[in-house]
Amino acid sequence: EQQLTPNVERPFSLIRRDAARYFALDSRNGKPSLGEKIRILFDSPGLQAMLIYRYGAWVNQRVRMRLMRIPLKFVHYMLQKLCIIFWGIYIDDGARIGPGLYIGHFGGIIIGPDQIGRDCNVAHQVTLGQRADGVPGVPTIGDRVWIGVGAIVFGNVRIGDGVTIGPYTVVSRSLPAKLMVIGNPMRVLR
Repeated sequence: EQQLTPNVERPFSLIRRDAARYFALDSRNGKPSLGEKIRILFDSPGLQAMLIYRYGAWVNQRVRMRLMRIPLKFVHYMLQKLCIIFWGIYIDDGARIGPGLYIGHFGGIIIGPDQIGRDCNVAHQVTLGQRADGVPGVPTIGDRVWIGVGAIVFGNVRIGDGVTIGPYTVVSRSLPAKLMVIGNPMRVLR
């Protein structure tokens, strides 16, 4: 069974891991200079969306004093709306995301109240969440899962570690570790 502990880890260690993945994947040689790190920070909507999500998770989990919590939640609400308007990235407040989520391209990304493991990749036009017919449950996604362009993962499904979900794949059933799936209807490639 997968060990998901994103809510137990300290917020700054989560942010450091998120940023480290962007610095490694978006830099010219995998070891960016300070100037290149600053460029990546300002040029990566996915990283900015993750920072907004981490800020909201910190407010919801750590800020107990109501007088402070209300204005901080309002700031998060406004930042989240800007993230949706400008980049088309929505991450639900109820999501539990492990360190190192990499959103490679922005636009049309919806991450519901899912559980996502460590070092996962999400492409654009991806939807992760509940079923539309009201059947309860949300996806639980393991570590190092790659979710391709236009993929949809919905319902009470478990995606094992190391799974690759190809472009435009619809996943409505659980998948064991280290599979590659593609298509609608979904089929296993290897």
